Amino acid sequence: MGKGIRIISQWNITVSVVVVGLFLFAGPTSWVLGLFGVAVGDYLTSFIQMGLWFPEEEGPAKWQNGWTVFYWGWWIAWAPFVGVFIARISRGRTLREFVIGVLLVPTAIIFIWLGIFGGTALYQELTASTGVGTAGLIDLVNAWNLPEALFASADGIFGVGALGWIVSAMMVFLLMSWFVTSSDSGIVVLTTILSLGNEEPPKTFRVFWGVVVGLVAGALLVAGGLSALQTANIAAALPLSLVIILMTLGVLKSLFNEVSGLGTGGKSDTPFVKD
Repeated sequence: MGKGIRIISQWNITVSVVVVGLFLFAGPTSWVLGLFGVAVGDYLTSFIQMGLWFPEEEGPAKWQNGWTVFYWGWWIAWAPFVGVFIARISRGRTLREFVIGVLLVPTAIIFIWLGIFGGTALYQELTASTGVGTAGLIDLVNAWNLPEALFASADGIFGVGALGWIVSAMMVFLLMSWFVTSSDSGIVVLTTILSLGNEEPPKTFRVFWGVVVGLVAGALLVAGGLSALQTANIAAALPLSLVIILMTLGVLKSLFNEVSGLGTGGKSDTPFVKD
């Protein structure tokens, strides 16, 4: 929230755009763009069907549990932190601005990000010199070595020379900087909650909890217990999902009440988040 994090965030965006541009224009540009259009069109026409899909075979069921269900639970567990942080930075915004800035823009960015990186990896697997599916990226993903898969796909484009080293260094920077900014945002929310809603908790309070969170994360990484923490975090998403449903109903009720009170047919330019 301060000057330092703002500078890091600006560098995050700049370096991210550079890396995405390098992957797009140095890789199979036309193929990735074509795949992106087909994938987005297929998603928009089938997302309800895919959202209700439940596989019976062991292989697809394992994939769904490891990816779709995992990320649903992961984001629900993160909802209190993300929600409070977004509410804090959205003060004074209208409902239209809030929906565009929080839902539409990030979704479009995620589509672009996954389309370019995922499309590049798919192209490398389909065009591998030793045969389709032999580039090694699929094996890395199946083994959950996701960082190695990312760097391996970069090596497939830029090689292991100077340019490849520069791109890898930028990706390492992004992994660290995005973690730092995300952690800082979470610590701000955590200390705000623990200080009973104080929007500007004491710096010593924030430093203390920042150090605690960092030490716990470091200890879990060294001990190999991060997966256990992730499992506990996802398990907490089940009861929290019920709270989110009630909160959603509350927001809808307040919006309907506002429309009824204004009598404007549902149009309002008043700030959505005032306090």
